[in-house]
Amino acid sequence: MNYWKHSLLSKKKFDGHAEDYLHIHKFLDMSKLFYFHNKHRILLHHTYGIDLCVQKFGETLVNADNRTILIRDVAAEHCKEDLMGMVPTLNHWFKYVDDALPGSIKPLNPTDRVLKEFVLRPLLMSGLKSSLIITHSNFGIFLAKEILGLDYALELSNYLPQINVNEMLQYIKLSERWQYTPDLKQLKDIENGIDQ
Repeated sequence: MNYWKHSLLSKKKFDGHAEDYLHIHKFLDMSKLFYFHNKHRILLHHTYGIDLCVQKFGETLVNADNRTILIRDVAAEHCKEDLMGMVPTLNHWFKYVDDALPGSIKPLNPTDRVLKEFVLRPLLMSGLKSSLIITHSNFGIFLAKEILGLDYALELSNYLPQINVNEMLQYIKLSERWQYTPDLKQLKDIENGIDQ
């Protein structure tokens, strides 16, 4: 599902205008810039991605109907719409990945405390080294720019060997139905003509 359709569904669920929610859905789907396949969801469609949305956009937004909406609720709905009603954790996505990746990802140890916390957070949340492909790759550099700013992204690029998330995602198999099946009811709502 594309981010405009997600925005239309958010309008239906939270009122306001579709444009009120577009920035959140674009953020969650920005991983398509790196891997245009269902596997792109591994990078931000989980509770960690929802937390990054809150970090980037704040706790709430006020929509066109002057209603205060939690950012996390909009982001969680995005996950549910794409993942058969599920809001997974990093562990749901990465629990079988450690054995699939060639070699081991070595956790970075930047001297800057903010950058160190950013790059190690997936590991701290999941306990799985494979989850570090989110922050220890070219996608991680892009994500650092989005969350921390350009200076942090440039600093992170100095620490990272050339790890291309595109190559890493090729080793991951989608084994659970929810990982590649959207919520069919949500798709039906779009087909039945929610406001465009």
